[in-house]
Amino acid sequence: MTNGFTSRYVASWKTWKEPSIIDSQAQIAREIQLARQLAGSGRVEAAITKLEALLGAGEQAEHLLWPLAELYISQGRYDEAIGRYEEYLQLFPKKPAVEYNLAYLLRKHQRFEPAVLHYQRALELGIDRPEEVYLNIGVIFSDYLRKEGEARQALLKALQISPEYIPALYNLANLDEQEGRLPEAAKLFEKILRLDPTYFEALARLADLHRFENANDALIGKLRDAAKSGRMDPSTRINLLFSLGKALNDCGVYDEAFASYRMANDLDRRNLPVYDRDATEKYVDDIIDVFSSDWFASLPEISDAEPVFICGMFRSGSTLTEQILASHPRVTAGGEIEYFLKAVHGDLKPFPQSVRALPMAQLSQMAGGYLQVLENNFPGHDMVTDKRPDNILCIGLIKSLFPKARILFTRRNPLDNCLSVYFMRLGPLMNYATDLGNIAHYYKQCDRLWRHWQGLFPATTHEVNYDELVETPEAVTRKLVDVCGLEWDEKCLEFHKLENVVKTGSVLQVRQPLYKSSSGRWRHYDPWLGSLKKIFHK
Repeated sequence: MTNGFTSRYVASWKTWKEPSIIDSQAQIAREIQLARQLAGSGRVEAAITKLEALLGAGEQAEHLLWPLAELYISQGRYDEAIGRYEEYLQLFPKKPAVEYNLAYLLRKHQRFEPAVLHYQRALELGIDRPEEVYLNIGVIFSDYLRKEGEARQALLKALQISPEYIPALYNLANLDEQEGRLPEAAKLFEKILRLDPTYFEALARLADLHRFENANDALIGKLRDAAKSGRMDPSTRINLLFSLGKALNDCGVYDEAFASYRMANDLDRRNLPVYDRDATEKYVDDIIDVFSSDWFASLPEISDAEPVFICGMFRSGSTLTEQILASHPRVTAGGEIEYFLKAVHGDLKPFPQSVRALPMAQLSQMAGGYLQVLENNFPGHDMVTDKRPDNILCIGLIKSLFPKARILFTRRNPLDNCLSVYFMRLGPLMNYATDLGNIAHYYKQCDRLWRHWQGLFPATTHEVNYDELVETPEAVTRKLVDVCGLEWDEKCLEFHKLENVVKTGSVLQVRQPLYKSSSGRWRHYDPWLGSLKKIFHK
């Protein structure tokens, strides 16, 4: 289950109200009404063409710009929508709803600082329901700008205005959980449920924070009843089933736990793209082919920076590895930085073939852009860890830019790892995660890539084995610290005491000392793992 914030975008074509138009402008009124009818019948592009023609002819901009912006939004043409809103505000600078919508679009385009400014402008202009604006400011500060203190202040301002505003309470609980204030987070989820017993997302999150010992626990009963309720969207039901599985696993009721996890994954799979094993293998083949020894031999040194990347399978110990390193005085936990994955799925499509045609100047620009991201988010840093597990797909690109980058790969017993992935909702990009066979297939592809990177870069790659770590923590930790070029510090063995923000599904585990109970957990589920054991010859 993700720990992400929620936000609400309130403006759309449907909410736009046509301003009053005097008789001399009756023709413009008729044209706008016709455009609305075209849009309502699905001919949105025709509506846009009509309004743009009127605007180009010098007709009443004050009546055309706002509906045009919202038509562009409906088509996903956000750059044009931003332009029309900005033009509108130049003519009519005291429109809080337009400031709000412009802020939303700027945030969508990752222009976060300007978005905050426009949200603040909407507040200054007296926008109605200001608690929603503070909520969205909190989203930007926490999820994008890594300013959790400012995020907390924004959420508290929302609650000063509306003390029972559930989205702000829920997101404040998120912050408490991510920062290790688990009792405070639990109290907020409980408060939400007192205000609205059908706010089942809070029930699921409360259960995730609770350590269960008895299957008759009243909270488990509430989870069971809620999961059967018809009053929720499918996503909430899926989250409840995952939380119920976790609660039953705590109690050792493994047959019911597995049944709950299986139902959750079956429901989740219906809404995700089908995982294509052949396409995944072809993708890995292409990465290995493009990023060959010949490719790296042909490159000039683009940057001598030495960033640290932690990658591998999800749920393999990557968050734990980062937390251990972040306990060192010289290291800052960067968390899941999406810089390279966004490039791979955006400007570099079709990756990896596109890389062959990139000029050195563009590669140099990418390297500088990444270093600037680190400087912006972690000013004055010494060493920042970038812990995005699926960066395993991007190591070729990373090593092209940063030949001296250190690559840490986290590994775990494959049965435990696959089961742990199956027991957590990872999100739409990890569409393999809802089927044990697909998880095993993806695990093997990650392993194949890792072997390739190890062969190319033996001096700057290092494998961290979770099962060895929990057995011999000091020996494994000392080696980890050493390969990162750091001097030994005893604080690395007390990672659970670190006061920082953790935004992954492992947030609860890394707040505890090392424990061995997760190693070999697959044995509790042996009756359901026959096919998985065959894949790994266990």
